[in-house]
Amino acid sequence: MQAKIGFLALYPELATKVRHVAREVAGTATVTVWEETSPLADATLIQAAKKLEADCDVLIARGGMQPMVAPEVSVPVIECPITFPDILNALYQARDKGEKILLILHHSQDHDLGPWPGVLGIKVMKVLCNHRQEIYNKVRNIWEEGVVVVGGTLAVEAAKQLGMPSHLIIFSDKTILQSLQKAIEIVKATHKEKERAARLQALLDFAHEGIIFLEGNNAVAHVNSAATEILKIPREQLMGRKITEVLKTSSDSLEAILNGQVDSPLTGKLLKLDSLSIMANIVPVRVGTQTAGTVVTFFEAARLRNLEHNFRRQLARRAMTARFTLDDIIGRSKAIAAVKQQAAVFAATDSTVAIYGESGVGKELFAQSIHNLSSRKNGPFVAINCSALPKELMESELFGYEEGAFTGAKKGGKEGLFELAHGGTLFLDEIGTMPLELQSKILRVLQEKEVTRLGGNSLIPVDVRIIVATNRDLKEAVRQGEFRQDLYFRLNVLPLYIPPLRERPEDIPLLFEHFARTFSRRLGRRLNLDNLHNVHLLQEYYWPGNVRELVNFCERFVALAGQQGDQDELLKQLLQESRQEFNPGHGLNLLEKGRWKETWQELEKNLLEQVLAESGMTKTALARSLGIDRTTLWKKLKKSKGGGA
Repeated sequence: MQAKIGFLALYPELATKVRHVAREVAGTATVTVWEETSPLADATLIQAAKKLEADCDVLIARGGMQPMVAPEVSVPVIECPITFPDILNALYQARDKGEKILLILHHSQDHDLGPWPGVLGIKVMKVLCNHRQEIYNKVRNIWEEGVVVVGGTLAVEAAKQLGMPSHLIIFSDKTILQSLQKAIEIVKATHKEKERAARLQALLDFAHEGIIFLEGNNAVAHVNSAATEILKIPREQLMGRKITEVLKTSSDSLEAILNGQVDSPLTGKLLKLDSLSIMANIVPVRVGTQTAGTVVTFFEAARLRNLEHNFRRQLARRAMTARFTLDDIIGRSKAIAAVKQQAAVFAATDSTVAIYGESGVGKELFAQSIHNLSSRKNGPFVAINCSALPKELMESELFGYEEGAFTGAKKGGKEGLFELAHGGTLFLDEIGTMPLELQSKILRVLQEKEVTRLGGNSLIPVDVRIIVATNRDLKEAVRQGEFRQDLYFRLNVLPLYIPPLRERPEDIPLLFEHFARTFSRRLGRRLNLDNLHNVHLLQEYYWPGNVRELVNFCERFVALAGQQGDQDELLKQLLQESRQEFNPGHGLNLLEKGRWKETWQELEKNLLEQVLAESGMTKTALARSLGIDRTTLWKKLKKSKGGGA
């Protein structure tokens, strides 16, 4: 930014010198010179200054003119002072015109001449003046033949009128350059102050809080837009008023701080006005030991409740993120690799995915991974377990409700999970347990892509991808009338089957090592997993709880490993306990009398035939897994078949 400088030059020689010197600051300033060939009247001089003001950031005037011009213009006016070298140079040249010198200076430019008059061989009478008429009067009163008048343009003009010899004090190039440099610095400082003021004004005007600045007498000196909106009072009606007239409250603490009785700021003060409650901060502005004013910031108390609501909502949204990707799913088996590949293909579409698998196989892990691979990865991932809530609560959670929809409904209503998942993914876990009444509403949302809150009438558009998961056979549920057929077809667009852990035994050692190391870090245990020799035994166990059971097994193993020396033996012991826990004969004492045979057959069917059909294990491995010998297993299998189970 270049400084724009106006220079009031009242004689041609000065104008010429200023233009010459201005070349030295051409890179940082443009200098406009106002040139006159004869002294101007005061009014004319002020008019000249006002014309320059329109296109200039700062004006420069000769010392005697600066006090007269400065009050009449809005830009700074700096003085180009007559320096001591300028005076000596003028006296030196004036001695050729006479030995008696009348030196007329403005009172602001007084200099002690010291021994220099004697050195120059002249006698100097120095007179200080303040204004034009005083200069004329002094020259007339001291008129004497042979006296040479030395001074500015007005003094020289007065001498000419009386026929007295005179000599004009000329500014040196150095003096002019210093004035220009000072003007440039003032422009820079002024511009910086304007920038600071503009930033402050923007801060005030765009702040959500009301801000009022009070002068020392507690009158309103500045107010921002938010304050006028909150108080419902126009700005012009606030300016200059006492703050106690604006914030009419009986608060003693407000009066105390405004009267200087309290030195520390008053923060978080609830003030009740006529029809409004506000939270206010009242801060005295101190300059040294004096109070220079007070800053009052405030907002409606109701806004605090809204802020809290929004904060909680943002926290909830922050929790609605998918943390896992396919890279987090551990396994090298062909079975899991195929599922991961299929999941990646499904992620590239926006169709509904139905994830099938036994409890504990990691269905939500795949749901999150699909979300994070999809085009919706930057949107929310909202998950709900359909079996965890009763029907009534489930409906309000999914679809939301309006204020007053039912007893206990929150003020302002509540967004449902469909709304919260807008632009992202809604994961409905254990979809097979959803009541039939809700299934029809889910179907409608999927078809119409709109939801209606409980107690509301308006349709709210939602853009949501649905991923569901279940450990049930939904086809069988449809046949039994427990699941809507139309919803089944709507959900089963992209079915994804997650194999149980027993169908990918080669992944078990990898999973064990991963979880064991995780828990060893978490629990502060040092384990030497490389020296374990019995990890292969884990592959012979049935793992009815799948990966979830393996995770719990690993935590139990790590927690006890520090208390038992032989970790291989500990692993075998814990594995045996797991086998016994799910042994068909375990816990028969809990069966009801008279139902022994029925319950036994049920256990045989669910645990023995299912193992044979699905595990692919040898009978020897199965017997070892169950903690029984091969002969006993053969008898149980034969008896089960013979019993028609």
